[in-house]
Amino acid sequence: MTPIAQTPHLLLRHWQEADLDAFCRLTSDPLVMHWVGDGTVLDRDITARWIAKSQQNYLQRGYGVWAVQDRLSEEVIGWAGITQTEHSEEGRSAELVYALRPDYWGKGHASELVLQITGWTWRHTALDSIVATIDPANTPSQRVLEKNGFAVEADRLDEDGLPVRYCRLYRS
Repeated sequence: MTPIAQTPHLLLRHWQEADLDAFCRLTSDPLVMHWVGDGTVLDRDITARWIAKSQQNYLQRGYGVWAVQDRLSEEVIGWAGITQTEHSEEGRSAELVYALRPDYWGKGHASELVLQITGWTWRHTALDSIVATIDPANTPSQRVLEKNGFAVEADRLDEDGLPVRYCRLYRS
């Protein structure tokens, strides 16, 4: 499969049904899911729907959330991409999402991913901005976003009463 984007250590590519087991290992891991949504692990059916929704987004929008592979081992070690959410405006912005296995944390891989995804977004879409929402306590992700030019717009509570920091990067 042709990669969407590559970093020195990782590659991003479309999800395939054959990735379901690898994706389930990620979405059922409480450490991986700690900073995702409300931190709830996902079951196999929901994870399969994530793959199907991503495949639908590739066709309808030309972008979505991609599988992240280690370039050397070729293992699926996370996900990353842009998607339409309640935090983005159709046709004007998309939300950046990413998550990696804990053994890939603190090594600069998230920064590599965000740099590649933002560059890809500006080259392949007409979006004006990319939004990112994070838990304010997730200081590593805050640093990743800041390194890549994202600015904090607001701190709020989400629909579940959880704190959320809204960040945005505008097309230059």
